[in-house]
Amino acid sequence: VLATLNMPQQGPLMDLIHIIDDETSTKILSEISTVESDVPGCEIQILLVNNIEGKLWSSPKQFATALFNMWELGSKETNNGVLILFLLDRRRIEVEVGVRLNVYMDQSWTENMLNSVAVPNFKNGDYGSGILNIVDNVADRLREIEDGMKATTPRQDDDDSDSVPFYCSLVLMLCLLGCGIYNDSKYPMGRDRFCTNCGQCNWTHQRWVEITQPTHHTKGLKRRYCVCNSCRTVDTRDVDIAHLPRYGDSDNDDWNSGTGGGGGGSSDGGGGGGASW
Repeated sequence: VLATLNMPQQGPLMDLIHIIDDETSTKILSEISTVESDVPGCEIQILLVNNIEGKLWSSPKQFATALFNMWELGSKETNNGVLILFLLDRRRIEVEVGVRLNVYMDQSWTENMLNSVAVPNFKNGDYGSGILNIVDNVADRLREIEDGMKATTPRQDDDDSDSVPFYCSLVLMLCLLGCGIYNDSKYPMGRDRFCTNCGQCNWTHQRWVEITQPTHHTKGLKRRYCVCNSCRTVDTRDVDIAHLPRYGDSDNDDWNSGTGGGGGGSSDGGGGGGASW
């Protein structure tokens, strides 16, 4: 399997060479979902392939930067997306980051991290554990950066303290409405469904991923992963994509069928780094 610049983005963990077992994949997806909930705007994308197609790219680093920008990982406002590119035939791992992370996840930090927590696993053929270790360390780093940003954010004036209880009550009410506590109608595949493992209703939802493309005559299928915040069970939700409209009718506000997530993030190649084994 070869990576190309125009390949579609299909979920946060694209193991196209099937080297990560289901249990480890679940742990990876759970950690990605958790950190994307903890850190506003961040996005972690993993791609595992044999190699890069063609001779256009002088290095895996150059391709990783181009693919990051093609998929626009992370949000435009925060620019804290992360791409983890694994090339089995080259025995190479690359981590590309959004512009905002250049200082925090520079070449020195990234290469030291990879050589410490991933390369030993890769040498033993334990690729799944190596990728999981990378995700854990990247997630911890993103949280450290976010906590540092919060610590430097000015506090609100004391005059605004009276409005805090009101906003807290409003947020609580919206959360309860989202879980269906104040809603008698239960939608079995909606946000108010209960976890089959622990019975709680406390989900984190990732963005939609296109599974089957719609045509002018048939419906497509989109899916998103849902992680239970109580027991970390990973579930999925599938929804039909309406067949393509006739020419001149392009309304579809709920789905963007482009090649990537389109968050608007960008990389200049100035951060991140790689390692070989």
